Amino acid sequence: MPGEKEDSVNEQIYDEDDQETPEIEQSLVSSGDNQSNSTRWKVATILNNQQLREELMDYIELQMKAGPHPSCLVAVKQQFFGGQSPLARIPGEINSAPIIPIADMRGVDSSKYSKGERLMRCKLASLYRLVNLRGWNSTIKNHITARLSEDSMQSFLVNPYGLLYKEVTAGNLIKVDLEGRILDRGNTVLGVNQAGFSLHSAIYSARPDINCVIHIQTAETVAVSVLKKGFIQLTQDALMGGVPCYLESEAAYPNGDTKDTIINSISDDCDIIFVRNHGLYACGPTLETAWRFAEMAFRGCQQQLQMMKAGLDNLTYISEEAITLVKNHMHADATNLGSEIMWEPGALEFEAEMRILDNKGFRTGYVYKAPAL
Repeated sequence: MPGEKEDSVNEQIYDEDDQETPEIEQSLVSSGDNQSNSTRWKVATILNNQQLREELMDYIELQMKAGPHPSCLVAVKQQFFGGQSPLARIPGEINSAPIIPIADMRGVDSSKYSKGERLMRCKLASLYRLVNLRGWNSTIKNHITARLSEDSMQSFLVNPYGLLYKEVTAGNLIKVDLEGRILDRGNTVLGVNQAGFSLHSAIYSARPDINCVIHIQTAETVAVSVLKKGFIQLTQDALMGGVPCYLESEAAYPNGDTKDTIINSISDDCDIIFVRNHGLYACGPTLETAWRFAEMAFRGCQQQLQMMKAGLDNLTYISEEAITLVKNHMHADATNLGSEIMWEPGALEFEAEMRILDNKGFRTGYVYKAPAL
């Protein structure tokens, strides 16, 4: 009989392993009394095979990215995979969602952008992931922006308002003009937080040499921004955080009346801008340099808050000679450091961070200067 033949095949499949019924199999066998046992056993066979599981999950992920998520695919994903996939996950995060690839532009999506813009999109989206891994992000708030310097017109890349930092990709970054008006929406239907972008716009207007701005609004950076003495450069990390300057709290959301005042308040040598009660903005001529200033300034804030517990009178301040030595060291990257490659300030550290992301499965799309180390 046909039914007897199917049962015989199923018995042979599970007699080979002679193991206890897997968890997936148990859930299938115990659910749906009206379903055929032979059908459920076949599904269990597929889901208990690692290769078949991965192929099925890849197909589901592909179909869900192709358009509106069919409810049946979502249900299958949640029922059998717990909302996750066998793709890479961030180590240390319990039940974390699959990592969304950064370099997600393919075919028609990428053909409308120049090579320079595609690379910048990948680097900026990677920077959002670094900030997320550091825990510096605040849900969907705050921004990291980059100037597209190759454009004859003033245009900038910014995150869509509504996505978490770990959801930002090269393809969904939005291109805006200096006033925050959308020029290219990327592959998202979301918009831009105009109020949040306004200070970035003022910084870019004040400093044509700045091509990246990173806003960090953590407990440490906000605490230092509130202090009357501000950012006290007491350590090497703090000195490598760049030259600080300060804006009053209302500068966080400039309007037509205050924008000119803000522009005139940003000095030509300023690298990190503390907005009172609002955190810091790390700026740089390149994305890599801005990242270095952001990381070093953040460490400096942490160290300062720890040292202040001992009282300012008990702290030893750095001499002018030592400050000069540290600043000279900061610019030593551009003199090769004995390497065959010319590294701009911050580029060595940034490339190391990209290796970490790629090794974790983020697929950054980053073009390495030293691909084989």
